[in-house]
Amino acid sequence: MPAHHALVHMNEVYTHDLIVRSLRNHRWSVTELHAKGTNTDVIDDAKPLDLATFDPPVSLQWLEYELIDWLHLARQPTATLANSYCIRKGLIRKAQMAFNVTKYLTKRPESILGTAVPETWLFEIDHVDYMDEALNEVFDVVQDLEANEGVEDQAEKKLFIIKPSLANKAAGIHVFDSLYGLRSLFEKTRLDSDEEDEDGDGGEEERGIDGPLNGETAQGDEERDDHLDSDSEDGDISQIREWVIQRYISRPLLLRNRRKFHIRAYVLAVSNIRVYLYRDMLALFALNPYSVTDLHDKLAHLTNTCLQTDQTAFEEDESVRLFWDLEQKGLTGPELEGMFEQMKQILADTFDACAGEMTTFQAMPNAFELFGFDFLMDEDRKVYLLEANSFPDFKQTGARLKHVIDNLFNETLCVAVKPFFANDDEKDIPLDRFVKVFDRELLRTLHDLGST
Repeated sequence: MPAHHALVHMNEVYTHDLIVRSLRNHRWSVTELHAKGTNTDVIDDAKPLDLATFDPPVSLQWLEYELIDWLHLARQPTATLANSYCIRKGLIRKAQMAFNVTKYLTKRPESILGTAVPETWLFEIDHVDYMDEALNEVFDVVQDLEANEGVEDQAEKKLFIIKPSLANKAAGIHVFDSLYGLRSLFEKTRLDSDEEDEDGDGGEEERGIDGPLNGETAQGDEERDDHLDSDSEDGDISQIREWVIQRYISRPLLLRNRRKFHIRAYVLAVSNIRVYLYRDMLALFALNPYSVTDLHDKLAHLTNTCLQTDQTAFEEDESVRLFWDLEQKGLTGPELEGMFEQMKQILADTFDACAGEMTTFQAMPNAFELFGFDFLMDEDRKVYLLEANSFPDFKQTGARLKHVIDNLFNETLCVAVKPFFANDDEKDIPLDRFVKVFDRELLRTLHDLGST
């Protein structure tokens, strides 16, 4: 008979079904939560889950962030486990990660993060009418953009990319090389927002400028912020006030007829805290050939597959490849291994930088989490860290490579879940495709403190 009971719900069926299958293969009893009208075990949006009412008792919560019963987790730190940390905005929120990295580099100037993270500026703007005030805070950016006005060769201009700090799926991302290009983004956003206000759909009077977005529950700033910055939820960029501007990596490594691509790496953080990098990473290609002459062509500059799926030229097998298969596309085995080693070093220092900031990252002893880290390589095979995503969009892996995610969940159970309940020593945990990149004890459970 199954020894443990898991409660599972993921909004994306692709992900949900693979998690359930992995748990049942490991002889777990599973209760699946579904939308109302589809199952007797339903999600009631009007009230939070109360795990004390479940029989048999729930040992593992594998749920969307906003559904996790944090109180239940805190009350039973040695008997219950969840698939997310409660506070980790210091890692997944772009502006906060940039702040943590900058602070870390003051203490560790030799860190690989000094060159692996593109130069980043926080850009806060409440309204386009306050653009000049906001630009005063990013003087270096303005200086370079003004210098571009005298440069005729587009290839010689200094390029920048702007991203919302709390958005995903390429929402609000733009590449620009002029002040006009930057201003135009916010002028268009204001016009779009004004049209919505006139229609009575999502205006400030209805939701409040600082109110919950897209049906979020009022969970508190910490939880709401962490939940928003995921691959799986769309954001309303007309309400975004916090952005980051980065130097654009204008000489990316190009393969497959001059296509830009980035690497999606799956990273598992366990307890407080061990971090593992999954070897089977994805290479996600842009749809159009790369060129700096047209910065408005998002299909050339942005490699998110969600931008491509409604294009007639989109072919999943061409846009989504395995990292290690790039040896067949023009890279050598040693080059790929070298990039992989850089990723390991970047991840180690990133978690070292963020895990020490307790107000924005708290690694709980009875939790684990799978993150999606995005990396980009330049022509010199140098690796850059782009961002970290909570609740990554596993569906973008597609049907052909579905086995990668299936294996990922199976090994996650072996590395993060099974040892927790079996009280296995960490050194005895067998690793297959996971590679440990970071190990540091941040805090101890009340149970451990009481036994010493």
